[in-house]
Amino acid sequence: MNIPPLAQLLAGFALAGLLATYLPLGGFDAPFSLVVIMALAGSVFFLPAVASFVRHETTVNPLSPNQATTLVTNGIYSISRNPMYVGMLLILIAFVVWLGAPSAFLAVGAFFLSIDQFQIKAEEQAMGRKFGQNYREYSQRVRRWLIIRTDRGD
Repeated sequence: MNIPPLAQLLAGFALAGLLATYLPLGGFDAPFSLVVIMALAGSVFFLPAVASFVRHETTVNPLSPNQATTLVTNGIYSISRNPMYVGMLLILIAFVVWLGAPSAFLAVGAFFLSIDQFQIKAEEQAMGRKFGQNYREYSQRVRRWLIIRTDRGD
């Protein structure tokens, strides 16, 4: 997919806001502390993932995974193959919880499906071509998402 993941995340925020405003389907009040905890949890995944790529001097650009120079498998990458996307998803969930509109969760589902089916699959194919058996072994050990099974290798 040629849409940058951060742009997809921003679209998720916009969609959530629109759904909450024009089609709220009820409402709920969540403690602000829950919103903060979820946003911090997202940051705990996202920021160390970016830092790992920088430290290993490999590309952070998700639109050109074939330019990766290193297969990063340690640190946060030993928990999830895609901690940047896990972080983005958690931050989007925090925003939806803050909005308090059940319909806004549709934006979370749309973001998840878009990233999982279009972005991650293309990245994983590129990583498989680039790093071969090392990547295949890594993908057998570490799930794409945290606890969600999304493919036969997870």
